[in-house]
Amino acid sequence: MKRYSVPVTLGVTIWLAVAGTTVSAQQAQQMLAERERLDQTLWQAEELAQHYEQRFVRLWDELLRSDAKYQILKQFPLETLALGDADADSVESMDLGIARTRFGQPHRELATAEWQALLERFERDGYAIEQTEWHHSRFEPPEGDRAARSEVSATIHAARAQPAHRVILRATLDVTWSPRVDAQDVPIPERIALSKLDLLERHAPAAFEKVFEVERLGTRFPILPLLVYDLDGDGLSEIILGGRNLALWNRGGGQFEAEAFLEDGTDRIFADAAILADFTNDGHVDFVGVDLERYPLLFEGNADGKFTETGRRIADVTFEQPKSFTAGDADGDGDLDLFIANYKNAYEGGQMPTPYYDANDGYPAALLRNDGNGTFTDVTEAAGLAAKRNRRTYSSSFVDLDDDGDQDLLVVSDFAGFDMYLNDGRGRFTDVADRFGEDRHLFGMAHTFGDYDQDGALDFYVIGMSSTTARRLESLGIGPEDKPEHNALRAAMGYGNRMFLRRGDGYELAEFNDDVARSGWSWGTSSFDFDNDGDRDIFVANGHLSGGSTADYCTTFWRHDIYTDDSQDDAARETMFQFVMSPLQDTEISWNGYEHKVLWMKMNDGDTEFTNVAYLFGVAFEYDGRAVVTEDLDADGIVDLLVVEYKSGGGSGDDDDHRLHVYQNRLAEAGNWIGVRLPDAADGFWALGATITLESAAGTQVQRLVSGDSYSAQHSATAHFGLGDAGAVDAIEVRWANGTTRRIEHPEINQYLMVTPPGR
Repeated sequence: MKRYSVPVTLGVTIWLAVAGTTVSAQQAQQMLAERERLDQTLWQAEELAQHYEQRFVRLWDELLRSDAKYQILKQFPLETLALGDADADSVESMDLGIARTRFGQPHRELATAEWQALLERFERDGYAIEQTEWHHSRFEPPEGDRAARSEVSATIHAARAQPAHRVILRATLDVTWSPRVDAQDVPIPERIALSKLDLLERHAPAAFEKVFEVERLGTRFPILPLLVYDLDGDGLSEIILGGRNLALWNRGGGQFEAEAFLEDGTDRIFADAAILADFTNDGHVDFVGVDLERYPLLFEGNADGKFTETGRRIADVTFEQPKSFTAGDADGDGDLDLFIANYKNAYEGGQMPTPYYDANDGYPAALLRNDGNGTFTDVTEAAGLAAKRNRRTYSSSFVDLDDDGDQDLLVVSDFAGFDMYLNDGRGRFTDVADRFGEDRHLFGMAHTFGDYDQDGALDFYVIGMSSTTARRLESLGIGPEDKPEHNALRAAMGYGNRMFLRRGDGYELAEFNDDVARSGWSWGTSSFDFDNDGDRDIFVANGHLSGGSTADYCTTFWRHDIYTDDSQDDAARETMFQFVMSPLQDTEISWNGYEHKVLWMKMNDGDTEFTNVAYLFGVAFEYDGRAVVTEDLDADGIVDLLVVEYKSGGGSGDDDDHRLHVYQNRLAEAGNWIGVRLPDAADGFWALGATITLESAAGTQVQRLVSGDSYSAQHSATAHFGLGDAGAVDAIEVRWANGTTRRIEHPEINQYLMVTPPGR
């Protein structure tokens, strides 16, 4: 392979690799030169914002690397800090002993020695600063005699061991910049006013504690998918890591025994997504994945939950990068059909999703009809799903969205958002995504379901990327004039997550959506009642690529990459991408890095619907998260947490690290509870598609058992309901997807019920 060095206008050198086909070095040089021209003209204000942002990038980097965090904060160059006061009326009591203190508008001006003395007091009192975040969300360039200004969102997590006290400090920093710079030409703040200063605190140790982890290091092959399922029907869920062909058999008491999952599967399954369901309709769960030849294989399960037979090809359809599997009886004929969707990586080959807000240029998804004899037929076109089958999909679920008894379809895709298809009951789908307007557009990564407003109807929550850079560019009001729709949808695409509540015959964006919108670059998610108080909380795993610095590639993405508009491979553009992204690939910088995981707690007390309390309960992990599953692994009635970590090794990806972290929920204040487990039964009585309704004096709770939610994951066939202080339940009703129901009156609480179909 020959290598050529080509000088470019950026004052650097590109190394172009040539193997058989000549790559146009001149074209790559021209692309880079055009980007530089735009940075000096159109994006000049954003370039200036990046220059000022270096002050907080350096601060964040130093805090990450050092144990002397108080010393670093005290050395921060700042002349004046302004803050407000808090009185007794500013303190709000919330659930589980959480207190929120809202400080008033900043009016007290503290000189350097005074605010440094505050830090010294906290340090003397024994508080360790464990985590911080600093995001530059707004910028105003200097104009005339007016100094440059910035808005920075800051978060500090701190804890004291004895007596236990955990603290979240969140503030908006209104920064007025001095004309002075330091020796490295980094601007110096003149005054910082702490507006919207909130203090969340809890006098208790962390509720979640890690009990074990499983790792796969130095490889391009992940441990995903993460599947949690009670394979042997003993009431305890196993953990399956499909990428490692590993099953962790749950022996109770927190003990797990590791075995090969598929006896014929070590080198057969193409990792990242798969599904467990009874496709053969014999009452035993089966496994479907995609092999290295890209064909779907079915492994039949037996009564022991083992997969001992050779997998067989079930359809003459290939999947290039399968990322999402979901199953349901789409046509109502009494067996489970299968929807498999692909992802397609951006940048590879020099192509980009086009347009970035509604891309339909990936590898095709397929709806596979179950023909009842272990084979499936591709009916995507006949079902009305062909028009958008080329989405770059991360998650999808068959679920009854309109309460008419059949299985509808929700598809969540990167560079597009979500598509909703309503089923006519015979397997013909109608696309109704346009009903949601701009709210359907986001960098869709995953979704989860729950009755978030507690009205007895199923709602859904779709997660994506909430971008500080996008908000900053919106405030600056800049963008290419020849791309008006790209600019118009920037706010929607960078806004973040959407929660839709069932209202009448349709869905409406939750009026409190701003409370749950911003969780960073989000991946996996799960709804669960972690404190057993009777409402649904939500965990979100976030963080894309954390590198050697918090300097963020995101600004390049929003200034240039989204405007590429060409999903065709292009060798010169691929070379240009490799050069532009080389610091990221070498892990010198980050892309939405060091984001702390989010636990949206549904509040019964307080003036907000949901509040992020992750750090207070010990789940604000700093690593880059991916798959998420919530499951009561030890059957104690308090739901535990499983999160997969991804750590990039940079370069080719051959040295990436993957870890499953398992956290036990030890919350002492958890309330009463009741749970329902559904075993797989023959003749259409599968767990998937079932609706479980709980009736009590406090109202109605509803859950549906689905697959394909979260990210490269599957939850077990279990419904868990928190009851709070309630000591009784009126009834539990199970309705299977075939319409059959079973009702249990006045069941005992604080137990799991194994509910079988009537007469069985």
